[in-house]
Amino acid sequence: MRPRVALLALMAAGMVGALAAAPGAPGAQPKDAPRAAATGAPGAQAKAAATGAPGKPGAQTKATTGAPGKPPATAPEAVEERPLDADPFPAEPSRQPTAAEWKAAPRVRLSRTGPAAAGCRAYRTREWLRIRCPELTVSAISLLGGKTEGVAFWIDPPRGGSELPRGGEVMFPIRRGDRRVIQILTFGPGYDGPFTLLPAIVVQEQWLDDEPAPTVTAS
Repeated sequence: MRPRVALLALMAAGMVGALAAAPGAPGAQPKDAPRAAATGAPGAQAKAAATGAPGKPGAQTKATTGAPGKPPATAPEAVEERPLDADPFPAEPSRQPTAAEWKAAPRVRLSRTGPAAAGCRAYRTREWLRIRCPELTVSAISLLGGKTEGVAFWIDPPRGGSELPRGGEVMFPIRRGDRRVIQILTFGPGYDGPFTLLPAIVVQEQWLDDEPAPTVTAS
């Protein structure tokens, strides 16, 4: 009977060892305890934060940090457009503005602007107005009617490898009693082929004697 007793003792010892190693047993150590101890070693968390590994402390910091030496991108500030008559018009005619004066001139908002002139910008210094359309392919500019005094046109040369001129502007004074209509033309399909001159924008300016301020439209 002693061999049988020895066998039963060995079987009992094996069952006790299995129960002790089973998950949830009192005093049992998790299977991945050595790995958890390794990741929690001193300095491991600091290393994870420095590398910015996903799910580790410091990952969000790296994601929001810009490239070395480059400031974070900011939205461009909107350019303020002042009313056309924000500043009083001089009582006496003044000389044509210089290039430096136009560079410092503030942007103004016309009395009305149509969709065709949405890309144009207006600037005013004293009683002089400058309307520039930098992205319009301009073929010609003409004064259809009104006073010619001080009126000037410019058409920019071709750029960007194109053979067509891109950009143009109109300058004229705004004085009481003035009336004028200016037409800006572009290219388009027509009876004369792909380079037919077509109306693009019409600028109208008037200042009647009994009105407190002028009216300037581009459409």
